[in-house]
Amino acid sequence: MSLLRTENTRSLELKSYLQPFALGFLATSFQILLLREEESCFSGNELVYGFVLAFWLLGSSLGSLLADKKVWPWLTPEKFYALTMVFFVLSLTGIRFSRFAFNLLPSETVGLQPALLTSLFTTLVISLPLGALFVYNVVWLKGNLLDVYLTESLGAASGGLLVSLVLIPLLSGWQSAAVIVLVSGLILSFSLAGFKKVFMLVTSALLPLLLVNLDSTTEKIYWKPLNFVTARDSPYSRIKLIKTGEQLSFYTNNVLAFNFPDLLSAEQAIHFPLLQRPGAKKVLLAGGGFNGSLEELLKYPEASIDYVELDPTMVKLARNYLQDQTSVFKNSRLSFITRDGRKFLQEQPPASYEVIICQLPEPVSLQLNRYYTVEFFSLVKSRLTEDGLFSFSVPASENYLSDELAEFLASLYYSLTRVFEEVRLLPGDSIIFLASSHTLHDDFAYYEQQLRQLKLNTVYFRPEILAFRLTEFKKNYLQTRIKEAPQPKLNYDQTPISYYFNIVLWSKQFKSWEKNLLVFLAGHSRLYLFHLPLVLIFLFLILSLTKKNTSWPVVWPLFFLGFSTMVAEIGLLLSFQVYSGLVYSKIALLLSLFMFGLFLGSLLAKRHLPSGLPWHLIFCQAAMVILLALASLSLRSGSEYLYYGLFTVMGLLGGVTFIVSNSIYLKKASRYGLGYAIDLSGSFLGALLASSLFIPLLGLKLLFIFLLVANSFCLLFILLKSNSK
Repeated sequence: MSLLRTENTRSLELKSYLQPFALGFLATSFQILLLREEESCFSGNELVYGFVLAFWLLGSSLGSLLADKKVWPWLTPEKFYALTMVFFVLSLTGIRFSRFAFNLLPSETVGLQPALLTSLFTTLVISLPLGALFVYNVVWLKGNLLDVYLTESLGAASGGLLVSLVLIPLLSGWQSAAVIVLVSGLILSFSLAGFKKVFMLVTSALLPLLLVNLDSTTEKIYWKPLNFVTARDSPYSRIKLIKTGEQLSFYTNNVLAFNFPDLLSAEQAIHFPLLQRPGAKKVLLAGGGFNGSLEELLKYPEASIDYVELDPTMVKLARNYLQDQTSVFKNSRLSFITRDGRKFLQEQPPASYEVIICQLPEPVSLQLNRYYTVEFFSLVKSRLTEDGLFSFSVPASENYLSDELAEFLASLYYSLTRVFEEVRLLPGDSIIFLASSHTLHDDFAYYEQQLRQLKLNTVYFRPEILAFRLTEFKKNYLQTRIKEAPQPKLNYDQTPISYYFNIVLWSKQFKSWEKNLLVFLAGHSRLYLFHLPLVLIFLFLILSLTKKNTSWPVVWPLFFLGFSTMVAEIGLLLSFQVYSGLVYSKIALLLSLFMFGLFLGSLLAKRHLPSGLPWHLIFCQAAMVILLALASLSLRSGSEYLYYGLFTVMGLLGGVTFIVSNSIYLKKASRYGLGYAIDLSGSFLGALLASSLFIPLLGLKLLFIFLLVANSFCLLFILLKSNSK
């Protein structure tokens, strides 16, 4: 049965539990760091969560099946683990250099295909050998699958907690990767002897040195021909500073946050709303202030300004690099607040501001989409005075709006009109949205008169330019295109349709299959993503009742466990992002709690349910239905601790179900990799569908209803199958 040469068996038995522990430690740590690297390279779009997790699970599933077929018998533990570490370094480098493979410019918008293919290749090369290692570890421990699963879960929880609590707050992503490789090598070296021990120690020492030195070098290569200045990992994003001539550009997760100086953007963002309320005494600006917007605000002598910037690291970098070129840091009328803008507004009393300006990038991610929803607009209105004004802008086109762009703008427009009585849109390369409960003006004559009265010193915000921008033809064309948008949908926290339309726009730039698919599904989401899949699942389970194979009652719960757990996990991750905006920093902790729950569940099942009886399986499936119901009810809660608890309990239930199912299955067969592969296959399908289609189109509430119904079908199937014996 052994997959290795006989002479290796004795050394592997010595301290052999260190190897499955190291496997879990490596797997979770690498997964978290890959997720963060992919997100930072692909515009912070949470779609990559689904892609990375899906292909990670696919690779692990394939690896376990290949190992089960006794492929690669020549690989010894030290070679296997060393190769995995090398592949991890290559994957990080591959993600950063992926733009060259697709002939993209630095920070250019990446379509779904490049993101998907990059995730596929950079993830599979790591997850496939890790999946095989799970089965190999079972063989090395003489078929003790339950102990391997338990020990791997403990290693996974330990690695995740180290990354979450220690490495992410203190180090960059690549520095964290270097520490993980070093620690893993030290753990593995204790299970080896002689030359193998030396080989592992040397490998785990050289690779971290390579990672640390490659970080800055690869960034400089990525940004060529631009001049890369520095990069910082913060709890919210990876911030990069680029210099082009005299201009400094600040990027967050490769999305342009602002340029300095950028007078054109600053003047239009500030003066269009402020000239509506020139006597405003209390103004809030959320984001984007360092492009010159704060200087423009200070031209209104009566205004006291609160500037809210999410990321303290961004403020620190701006102080370090811009303080010699601007005096805003010393102005007494300006208060700097480093908080999440949405949470800051929730803490303010009603009628706190006369003008609120949101100057953030368009909703390319769920973190940003939080500032474009009906719920956020309602919060803004409650913090405005009776005649207060709210403004934001999104990139567009001055002379032509495609159907997809019109639908995107319509989702924002109708979400805004759901809250505010008066909404005006000003055309241009950036569409200015103005909203209030009182009168607003959008005509050229009004702005010309205000400029003349206030005698503002502006460069681009001038009558001759405004006359060209605010023509009746352009305003009418903009309104007509928005009103022509079919079935405009509102953008809610739990149904982020504007985020979805932005994905459609994202994909439209590329001649590929995804644009047509996304547009089609946008009009038929409930039929093809909710009703039809449930009907097919029900029919398939009914047909399965006729199967004589005794493994069916075990195989299906394993598949549904993987599918449901992964979809619910991504759903809760994105729900956590909607309410807190902290997934980039907290994803390590959330996944660690899931793995810790997996360890606890495995331990409890091994000690108290080792026999794996059918009623144990029924209990597990019923518990999954109850957990999904509780998760669905908790979506409206903004408590971080509730999410921590849900992730832990979900992992616990997953661990119990895996042990129970495999205990039943292994009584009939000794294929150690099949049960593991079935669980991962379900997880792969769930991860691939969840963030890319289910969540943006169905919304989180309908998603959990789907999971509830599907798992109820599975519970009914197990009950009927068990009673038929």
